[in-house]
Amino acid sequence: MAATTASLAGLATVAQLALYVHGLVTKITGAAETARQNKLECKNLASRVSVIGDLLLQLQDPAVAQPLAGLGHTLQEAHDLVVACQKWSARRKFLYADDQAERFREVNRRIDSHLILIPLLSHISITRRLDQICPPNPTSVLLPVAPTMVVGCASAQLQEPAMVQYATVEFASAEIAVLTGNFGHVLSEDVSGTVYKGRLHDGLEVAVKSLKNHGQQRHEQEGAFVAELETLCHLRRDHVVHLVGWCAEDDDRMFVYQYQHTSNGTLRDHLQGGGFASPVTSSWKARVLALLGASRAIDHLHRVATPRIIHRNVSSSSILLDESWAARVSGFSAAVLQEPTTDGQLVGEVAGTLGYIDPEYHRTRRVSPASDVYSFGVVMLELLTGRPPSWESKDPNTLVGFAAPIIERGDLGSVLDRRPSPAPTPGQMEALKLVAYTAARCLWPQPQDRPAMSNVVTNLEAALGLIDSDEPKQSY
Repeated sequence: MAATTASLAGLATVAQLALYVHGLVTKITGAAETARQNKLECKNLASRVSVIGDLLLQLQDPAVAQPLAGLGHTLQEAHDLVVACQKWSARRKFLYADDQAERFREVNRRIDSHLILIPLLSHISITRRLDQICPPNPTSVLLPVAPTMVVGCASAQLQEPAMVQYATVEFASAEIAVLTGNFGHVLSEDVSGTVYKGRLHDGLEVAVKSLKNHGQQRHEQEGAFVAELETLCHLRRDHVVHLVGWCAEDDDRMFVYQYQHTSNGTLRDHLQGGGFASPVTSSWKARVLALLGASRAIDHLHRVATPRIIHRNVSSSSILLDESWAARVSGFSAAVLQEPTTDGQLVGEVAGTLGYIDPEYHRTRRVSPASDVYSFGVVMLELLTGRPPSWESKDPNTLVGFAAPIIERGDLGSVLDRRPSPAPTPGQMEALKLVAYTAARCLWPQPQDRPAMSNVVTNLEAALGLIDSDEPKQSY
């Protein structure tokens, strides 16, 4: 036993301890096969410890080192006990069989005590670590820089949440299981993965997206996971979804977001209807506000972020609505860093969603910020018309092919979504015409003819000002 104690003392890590204990399990199961005394006890012991053998190799938490070392001592004693059962004479079998049976019972009780401690201490360690994760402070309110408006339009006074800095955290799979209640609350599910609701120990609600493993497409999935992680880890901006942390353990690939930034679903969810009313379905102002928030985020990606970013998958499904109905851009799995070029940068594969992809980018595989501008132009058409970006029917089978020519002819009223207002006010109509004009410019065939995202922001600010100026003034 002294030699065993010295051996365990020399093992520095939980992984080394687990490997040592796993070796003892293998020795016990092997020795039990040739036991001559107390065969049933040897067989039962071997069966019990063989179940935990492979699981021990997955232990990594430093908190379990002490009970794991204790388990090693007990298993060494169990091994010696089984080996002794191989060597006994017939006389010793007769005299000491009952004593040996009691020793087996004692060893089993001690094994149980160690196995109970290991998951308990691991759970305590996990909860302590989750308690140490610092969430962002409650969102404060700031007035943005006054926007540039067209002549005759009142300045739009918007309130936006202040940008808050906090570090992202790498979670273990076991930690994700704890904070989601063992994945018990499913928020949504699609072909890419499942989203669960969870809560950190300080009360911060989170949304955990667990990505599906698509087998042969695993390599592409891994690239998308890394792209989104590298982008969001360093991106802190209003109207961009905030990443709390991630998990990349074994085959698990998960993102942890602030739930309040995702709590009202996607822009697409509300445009599709779904049988529920929301500000986005019933208010032109809410729609323009959503467009303005998303455009500011994309403008930040193109001009301010370090390094600068091309999203490559702008769509109404990648624009989330937070608890206050403000837009937050998400879905950065196809994002690429901008290169210093004037004619677009060559990419290996065209990424994006059907109906939103810039035709020039699709044809040449050269992507630029103008490609995001095109996709955002489609989103603007969606909010104006309430129609999806594409559908299965005879031509035209895209929203661009259907709505853009009508808008160019000056007949916007015939394609407007009537849910926000069957008859828009004059101020609303002027605002919507400005949005439609901007969308048409974003959809021009040649990338160099499209406006920069900063110009889109300016026009949307002007459109919001037109809507505000047409609203009844409150008297005090």
